[in-house]
Amino acid sequence: MTEQAQETAKALVQLIPPSVAPDFLEEYGLTLTTQQAQAVTKELLALSLYWITCAVRVSIPEPVCSRMHQAIHEQIRKKWGSRFGLVHVPIDEFYAAMEHKHRAWEDITQQGGEPIAVLSDAAEGLEDDHVMTSHARQHMLAVLLDLVPIDEIGELVAELEETLR
Repeated sequence: MTEQAQETAKALVQLIPPSVAPDFLEEYGLTLTTQQAQAVTKELLALSLYWITCAVRVSIPEPVCSRMHQAIHEQIRKKWGSRFGLVHVPIDEFYAAMEHKHRAWEDITQQGGEPIAVLSDAAEGLEDDHVMTSHARQHMLAVLLDLVPIDEIGELVAELEETLR
């Protein structure tokens, strides 16, 4: 993998929001426990990784694409506790659940759904998991819209794509 691709992989991981605390979520009108805030952190991570996966898969040729995915997942593992605060969450369980979510979100995008449709599905999933009540879904959607770095991910990957041509 090129040095530029390695640096882009690191920068992509840095774009992913760190763990969110209940007091931060209160600014959005959400009153959640620490455990519920951790569920939001996991959803933010899954969503960010979904958009990273999409951008890299579409824009970066093999074998650089696969190597970038591997580098990103290695960094996630290294930062699992320190950045994402998920020390007590088995990473393999997270990845298994994330793969299921990614397939559902891929279906949405394959059917022409915009990013807001994916974020709405994620908010609905948090509601289904009893992280929040139905009346708080719009507040959660605002959190997801503000924190999932979709545009920034696209910009970083586009810059790398230009250097690989």
